[in-house]
Amino acid sequence: MSAAFIHDLPSQRIVFAAGALARLSEEAARLGINRTLVIATPGGGARLGKEVMDVLGTRAADLHAHAVVHVPKPVAEAGLAAARAAGADGLVAAGGGAAIGLAKIIARDLALPILALPTTYSGSEATAIWGMSDGERKFTGKDARVLPRTIVYDPDLTLALPPAVSAASAMNAIAHCVEALWVPDRTPFLMALASDAARRFAENLPRVIADGGDRQARGECLVAAWLAGTVLASGTGLQHKLAHVLGGLGLPHAETHAIVLPHVTRFNLSATPEARAQLVAALGGEPADRLAAMLRSLPIPHRLSQVGFDDSKTDFVAQEVAALSISAPRPVSAADVRTLLAAAF
Repeated sequence: MSAAFIHDLPSQRIVFAAGALARLSEEAARLGINRTLVIATPGGGARLGKEVMDVLGTRAADLHAHAVVHVPKPVAEAGLAAARAAGADGLVAAGGGAAIGLAKIIARDLALPILALPTTYSGSEATAIWGMSDGERKFTGKDARVLPRTIVYDPDLTLALPPAVSAASAMNAIAHCVEALWVPDRTPFLMALASDAARRFAENLPRVIADGGDRQARGECLVAAWLAGTVLASGTGLQHKLAHVLGGLGLPHAETHAIVLPHVTRFNLSATPEARAQLVAALGGEPADRLAAMLRSLPIPHRLSQVGFDDSKTDFVAQEVAALSISAPRPVSAADVRTLLAAAF
């Protein structure tokens, strides 16, 4: 008999098609959005933001291309001010986790609907989880108001995604899948999605890295990203808590997830044979070994020392994570965290 569980299915519309960017104005109209603030990152994100503005036409109020990873408090405040100044009645988050993360803070505080247009594999668009950093600490929470009402997935928008960004954001999404198999609030539905998403990434991410123009592989990874984001509804554990504490120190979010994932997986799977069996099937071998091999094959940093982690902060991180009293699938002590950080460093 399966363990008892409760599963809530939030309402979210998914539009998946090559060329779906052209449907953006129609989807904004479905949500009753007439004055859209487009959220993007600087540089290439701003170029996409301008393209989105053109597609939205008269429904576009302004472009705010100042999103930054981890949503530092001043960035959040500037985004809120921009939404108020534009008289926005809705948001389009165009880009990766940084743009979607800023849109979520604005939606949380101003109760505006989000239409997400993801261009990476982070999966943030499928979650009701928000995050914001202040100094050396990152804070996260869950709020139904931040769940994008509609996601428009256009694989064509990912064709120019650099290999390093493709790899890091996909490993971030794989971390969602792995963790979903051992958190206390997992459900059969979410575990099935997690296993399927991990399999899709294992089969298609190498193809994407080898040939960024492989439309089929790009599409499969985008589907996997949606599934991986959805499974975060079951909650998070050591993998995400550790990555968030490290993120508060300024480490890049996706790359940090990728680096610590094989180590956290090896630590946790000794206590959960069910999760191990599902990951063996999805990844095609011993999970921690397969994830470590995958990481080594990707054009991204492989060690915390390569992404700016100062090992003098080890005790700070260990105490922060230990204070969270993580117990599933096994208890985590400060000494455990120090060991994991040393291995990842």
